[in-house]
Amino acid sequence: MNQYRLIPRDHFKRKYTKLVKNNSHFRNRIQEVFEVLMINPFFPSLKTHKVNTKIKKGVYSSSISGDLRIIWEFNENEINIIDLLDIGGHSGSKGVYK
Repeated sequence: MNQYRLIPRDHFKRKYTKLVKNNSHFRNRIQEVFEVLMINPFFPSLKTHKVNTKIKKGVYSSSISGDLRIIWEFNENEINIIDLLDIGGHSGSKGVYK
């Protein structure tokens, strides 16, 4: 039974679509992370921690694989909803933390 519902925001949707286009490996791995995130966003394999990003301060980052991260926050109005804000690399000029 899922505890949380994931709501992708527009910025997330655009970056996700670009990231998984023609890449079934990323699509499958991200789907696995979504399933864990819905049950327990602080599950050890996600390496979830609080970060400040270019989008917002005090949001969470969860690891997908290697350098790839999901940036999210708990919805302000409903505790059982996670807003997905950004997805991308941890480092580099286009990293999600910049």
